[in-house]
Amino acid sequence: MATKTANRPTAGRRDKRISRLMEQLDAWVCRHGNGKYEQGDWVPMQDFMIPDDTGIQQDREEIKEFIELLLSRGRLGTVLEIGLGYFGSTHFLWRLLFERVITIEKSHERVRQFGTNLRQFHGRWVLDDHRSAFILGLSHETATVGKTYQCASGGVDLLFIDGDHQYTSVLTDWLLYSPLVKEGGLVAFHDVALTVQGQYGVPEFLARLASGAIDGRPRQFHTIRHTKHLGIAYYAQEPLDTGGMHDASG
Repeated sequence: MATKTANRPTAGRRDKRISRLMEQLDAWVCRHGNGKYEQGDWVPMQDFMIPDDTGIQQDREEIKEFIELLLSRGRLGTVLEIGLGYFGSTHFLWRLLFERVITIEKSHERVRQFGTNLRQFHGRWVLDDHRSAFILGLSHETATVGKTYQCASGGVDLLFIDGDHQYTSVLTDWLLYSPLVKEGGLVAFHDVALTVQGQYGVPEFLARLASGAIDGRPRQFHTIRHTKHLGIAYYAQEPLDTGGMHDASG
């Protein structure tokens, strides 16, 4: 299916739009949790400690640079994200950018609270505009996969994987949902520098995927990183190889 690419704004217009988007995102972040972005000196929590409830689980400079990338590409049809986060802040951001946003989230309470928070922010209920869809359940469950493929039957322009960060979970999410990404669309991962043994396996997975060790097809990754432990890595989807099956056991 051909992908409709939006008219790309000039650099000046794009800079103004980025400024407006960041102002809106800043306004959202300051109303939730501790009112801050993740800090550059953030370190992963261990020993069963509870992390601070930041207003968004993103570094401001990293997510801004990713926004700039998305706007420059102009492919802003549908995004599928795995994981809503504490306050749904990336879903809020995607709504500012994309025509349609699909989120897979296991917690019904988080989704319901996000709707309430969004109503308080806008002063009215906005989730009846058919631009947001929520698939409730664990991302690997059969029912979740089926509903997601039905909801995203036309394909997606961005897959943003930010759910469970263990190696097997990231592998599973990628195997299940990367086929939905249209040719030329982006597959992106968050927390690409987290390396806590037994908890965070994103760096290991990305290294194997980039080398071709996962399915025999190397990927060319680009990384946005201004922090020690966070970062966003992405690659552009190439035509799917239907010539044979590959070993994806990792």
